[in-house]
Amino acid sequence: MSLCTLDLSVVAPPLVPVVANAGRHDRVGKSVQLAFAALEPHGRALERRRESRLAYPYPIHLTPFNAEGEPDPQRTFVVIGKHLAPHGIDFYCAQPVAERRVIASLDCGHEGWIGLVVELAWCRFSRHGWYDNGGRFIAVVPSPLEAFDNPPRAA
Repeated sequence: MSLCTLDLSVVAPPLVPVVANAGRHDRVGKSVQLAFAALEPHGRALERRRESRLAYPYPIHLTPFNAEGEPDPQRTFVVIGKHLAPHGIDFYCAQPVAERRVIASLDCGHEGWIGLVVELAWCRFSRHGWYDNGGRFIAVVPSPLEAFDNPPRAA
């Protein structure tokens, strides 16, 4: 059995058995470690959070409130989740989120949509051109997406 491995120094590497080319496999692993080191050049900081969080790389629908304090489903937009914890969430967005409070609608499959009011606490611009945002949950509310047969999608 042959395995195709990635060698960054060669344009088109040949198919070779892994056992015969263990050094090539090591170079791939080292290259991936370099990519991780570039993301966190000073090492990972000590965890300051009181509760664990889980990776949540899924679409999240955010619904802003209007001037009267009611959800405005026509302004719903989609962001990409980063982490989800029992008391908060963080996500990526292509633009800064101007609102201080939004309803985050999470798809729970057959259970339908859940709505959580999020008080956004921070926003950081990443070096890759995205905004990293986060906040804490302050209430459970009906999801504005329950009214839609097909919720709005990312532009």
